[in-house]
Amino acid sequence: MNPYLNPADTDALLGLVKSVRPRVMIEFGCNYGRTAAVLLKQVPTLETYIGIDVPFAHRPALGCQQSEVPLYPGEHAANDPRFSVLLRDSRTLTKADLEPCDAVFIDGDHSEAAVLHDSRLARELVRPGGIIVWHDVGNRAVEVDRALDQLAWPITPVANTWIAFWRAD
Repeated sequence: MNPYLNPADTDALLGLVKSVRPRVMIEFGCNYGRTAAVLLKQVPTLETYIGIDVPFAHRPALGCQQSEVPLYPGEHAANDPRFSVLLRDSRTLTKADLEPCDAVFIDGDHSEAAVLHDSRLARELVRPGGIIVWHDVGNRAVEVDRALDQLAWPITPVANTWIAFWRAD
């Protein structure tokens, strides 16, 4: 069981990702790789899955996320040859550090600045017909909503979940 995604959030994410038949997916904030493992098992079109997380010594911008810094990032998906983990603060990444993709899941640093950075970077990377999905929409303990409010994109919340998404034209 994933301690961060409840069953409704997992089902919504899975359905959204499957809807674009992705070959390449990027996850900002892969944590221990539980979500990656589920998606790699359930989405047969995935050829490459890039999980991004921070080294254990990292101090997140929001103190409430300190307990979420994983000791072994990506460990639950590490045995899948399609999975790789990139250990870096996502705010230091540019388009040149990653590859074009079909799906992005943003669930890492939930500070406003990081969500804005990750979202804008994801939009540069996602191919036409792809999707960006965010977690913790509606969670007042973090700054995801404040960041998404600043983006002038047609972002759609998924009812009864902490998930929202945007589809690339």
